[in-house]
Amino acid sequence: MLCTRGRGVGAAPAPCEEKMTKPIFGFVLFGGPLTGATVSQVRLVNELASRGFPVHVWWTMDHPKRSRLRAEVKQYWLFSCLRYWNVGNVDSHHEFKDLVAHAARWLFPENYWVDFCERRPTTLDEMIRGFIRRVCEGVEKDEVLVKRFARQMSEAGVTHVLPTLAALCPWVLAAGSLMERPPKCLVTFQGYEVYANYARSDGRESALYRRLRDVVKQSNWPAVALSRDYRLRVMDEVGLSGPDVESISPGVPSTQKLSIEEARRILAAHFKGFRAEVPLVSFLGRRDAEKGIDLLLYAVSMLRRKGMKMQLAVCGPTLHGGTYVEACRHIAEHLRQPVLWSDYVATEVREALFRASRVVVYPSIYREAFGMVAVEAMRHGTPVVVPDYGGITEAIEAEGRMGGLVFRSWDSGHLAEQIARLLEDDALWRRLSEAGPHVAACYSVGRMADRLLAHMGLPPKPHGA
Repeated sequence: MLCTRGRGVGAAPAPCEEKMTKPIFGFVLFGGPLTGATVSQVRLVNELASRGFPVHVWWTMDHPKRSRLRAEVKQYWLFSCLRYWNVGNVDSHHEFKDLVAHAARWLFPENYWVDFCERRPTTLDEMIRGFIRRVCEGVEKDEVLVKRFARQMSEAGVTHVLPTLAALCPWVLAAGSLMERPPKCLVTFQGYEVYANYARSDGRESALYRRLRDVVKQSNWPAVALSRDYRLRVMDEVGLSGPDVESISPGVPSTQKLSIEEARRILAAHFKGFRAEVPLVSFLGRRDAEKGIDLLLYAVSMLRRKGMKMQLAVCGPTLHGGTYVEACRHIAEHLRQPVLWSDYVATEVREALFRASRVVVYPSIYREAFGMVAVEAMRHGTPVVVPDYGGITEAIEAEGRMGGLVFRSWDSGHLAEQIARLLEDDALWRRLSEAGPHVAACYSVGRMADRLLAHMGLPPKPHGA
């Protein structure tokens, strides 16, 4: 299906016919706080590049120094987190703000953005609100950026664009209207409920959903949602119909499995007080209120009162400041419950936690789009416990096999029962552990790429690759 968007005045030059003979992908990635969505897209970028497809990446908000993208992927910075930050209620000086952000990227260390977000949640809120305001009021007003984006995509010969977030699609469509051959755009819904909360608090939720419906209407294929349940949520809240959205799960890469001894050595070096001989129950993910960490604290406390021995690790960054983290720390103190706390952890520590844990728990209290953490844990043969609410429930089952247990949402007592089963029942633990890697393999990056390419009517590899 050809794009029907018109060609604007002052259109950027069209790519040559030779460049149009095979797909050339463009990705618009959201750097910064929505880490799960970005990690998934980075994996997809690398998968397509490894298959021989030319891939270009435009970063928004933040441009990490170590993006983990393959060397052949060309990278640009579309706009920074400062560009639409309405400092002093003056929505101007966009180019100067981007220059400041570019300078800061070179002056400050890699983890500065994550630390900045955690220390100044109010500032981060204003930056995201500025981003959402621009989406709702029209990105076309930012003519300098839109023209530059159109020129860059034309010069790269981009034919297909996959933005990380549906809210980034308006920039693609605006730039496409200035191009001789506008690229086709695939809308992906992930994390929309997070930035929709900002729109709601700013009185712009209806305007945001109108904008999202508009980009789906202008897209070349049905939009993608990360799970069957998430598809239903998108249809209900955004106001789309069944044919408008299809579910395609994200992918988790394969990895070389650590030995249990090596995993424990890594954890002993990272956590003061880690004990290799005591069963480990772990949470990994954002440490924000919607993740239900307090439910896990209550559940573990119940089990300890019954005499069960275990240690608890709670690890991850926060998007909304440290208020909830401090509340959870106070809860743990009042329960007389030691916890191995950590914020953002390096990849090797993350892998070690998945490998060395007896069980990984993701007690989210809201309707998760998918369960990336659960899949990563099962990949290591570690059983998981997840709520019976949202797309995360789907993530622990595939082809008739399950790699974990489900507890009743918001019920810390039932959560405690399911954790206890995995701590005490070795036969059950082994059965779920053996099924875990098989389930995780069904959510591989390769399978995700195959499904997305088929969705767009493209071959699994470019001709002659």
